[in-house]
Amino acid sequence: MEKYRKLMKNLVDISAMVTQSTNFFEIKDKIVDKMLEVVEPTKACINLFYDNNFEHAYLVCSATLDYIPKLFPQNQRIGTKLDFKEAYPQYIHEAVEHKKIIYIEDIFESPKAIDERELAKMEGYKGRIVFPLLLNYNVIGFMTCFLTEEDSLEELDITFISSVVSLISLSIEITFDNEHTKELIDKLRESISNINEITTRLHINNDVNEFMDSLNSQAKKLTKSDEAFIVIDDLNYDYKIFSDMENRKKKKIDFQKILLKINEYDEDGNYVNDTKSMNADETEVQKNYMYYKLKDGNKLLGCILCSNNSNGYTEDDFNILELISKQAVLGMQLYKYNQSETKHKLIANELNILNKQQKLIMNESEMNLDNDKDLYFYHKPATVIGGDFYHAQVINENKVAYIIADVMGHGIVSNYIVAMIKGCFKTLCYNYQTAADIMNKLNQILYDEFDKMDVFTTCIVGIIDSKKNTLDISNAGHYCPIIIDNLGKKQCTEGTLCKKNVPLGVLEDINYEQSTISIKDSSMICMYTDGIIEIKNKYKEEFGIDRFESFLLKNYKLKKDDFINELKKELGQFVPKHNFDDDILVVCLSNK
Repeated sequence: MEKYRKLMKNLVDISAMVTQSTNFFEIKDKIVDKMLEVVEPTKACINLFYDNNFEHAYLVCSATLDYIPKLFPQNQRIGTKLDFKEAYPQYIHEAVEHKKIIYIEDIFESPKAIDERELAKMEGYKGRIVFPLLLNYNVIGFMTCFLTEEDSLEELDITFISSVVSLISLSIEITFDNEHTKELIDKLRESISNINEITTRLHINNDVNEFMDSLNSQAKKLTKSDEAFIVIDDLNYDYKIFSDMENRKKKKIDFQKILLKINEYDEDGNYVNDTKSMNADETEVQKNYMYYKLKDGNKLLGCILCSNNSNGYTEDDFNILELISKQAVLGMQLYKYNQSETKHKLIANELNILNKQQKLIMNESEMNLDNDKDLYFYHKPATVIGGDFYHAQVINENKVAYIIADVMGHGIVSNYIVAMIKGCFKTLCYNYQTAADIMNKLNQILYDEFDKMDVFTTCIVGIIDSKKNTLDISNAGHYCPIIIDNLGKKQCTEGTLCKKNVPLGVLEDINYEQSTISIKDSSMICMYTDGIIEIKNKYKEEFGIDRFESFLLKNYKLKKDDFINELKKELGQFVPKHNFDDDILVVCLSNK
């Protein structure tokens, strides 16, 4: 929980900066620095729009890309003027237009970031996340965070940065709206002070009910509402209401219906004054209300609702409700992390996170190719994290490169090796065009690290050329692929069609070669790791290569989903148990 305490402490410090200053431009760099102390992005840039003019974005922070100060002077208070249309990629325009957070985890894979790749290479970042700055439902700017290959963002980090972005927006409002500055500062000081005290008690007592009740009381008091309640659709129960309303009044309100209705709204929150409603004696009355959604990414967790402010709600009230909602989500996440720690060992949580990352990495590699070819896979790890790995990378419009690796061992070490292989492979695909060159460079780059850790990996690197209908293969100690032609016959690939060499990390000075296979008349090319042929049934019999080949000859014409279902059924009948002794990975290149 040390990380979460740091997040809360720095959020408190940033809150103090905002409430104690009336000049955003004096504290902006301190806010960014304080934020970057506890999250992994290397840099973060704040950009502002002035007078609703979206032709130009003004860069107002110093923790920016290295080339900015060299090309543009930064001594002006309003910031460095940049052409918004020309200087920023497509996804930033989308974030501004739709007022939503957009996370590009890999600049070099996302089609929305094609124009940014040279800059990313030059500046040394891989990912970028955009947070719009909102004020009175209008976008007044945006903040982007840059992540290197080693950086990562969890949902808790994104929620924390969102809270900081909300505080930045408030600081800008304080600066640009002097008329209401004092009143807003007083409200914010009181709300932030109380919220920080409530959150501290959550850390100590781990009582989420007390936390939510206290937040609800603050929402009612600070917005001068007659009624306020928080509806939660999370935390291990269908829904729960936190309110100081009497139970008999609660029973008359359909909170589930309210939550479903709010989920239909596009905006995250809103306030409405002087709406008409009918009371119990059928007389028309006026009613003011305000709400803000509680969201974890795109998932709706609940909402905060306030009603019956006799003077009508203001933007200040809405800003306070937004701040309380962000804190409610952060508190819910901290509570769930606390609960998880008491039920599971820390290593189990880490392994689950790594397992999800590995699945995401491999899921990106299913592709539809030209000439009616499908590239897909089936993967079942033996433990939480497996040592088998597959990744495909588009080289150009005609070529796709892929890698299949079987890392010695399982767990965190194998996941670390997989991460290194993937990072190196993706980089090499941008610089080398043959399977042999990529394999040789992989061995050169990874040998020292593998030697220190006393590990190795079998590996196949292939390049599919859909224009020439060929497959180039370089083999480092791996099983050769099984090829079935259009007549349903198995072709022999051992020897000239698949020259096998020693695994990666065994010898430093070695030359890997490649073979070229025509795929014009091939119905299926199947690549696999040893897990599937070495699994044993209750009689200690191996599944074996003959049984696997018979399965392929019987099912090679099936479409992807049907093929995978039949494979699961076959394996389940052979070994009727949940876990296998080794990872299973099967990759198929087949006709549609």
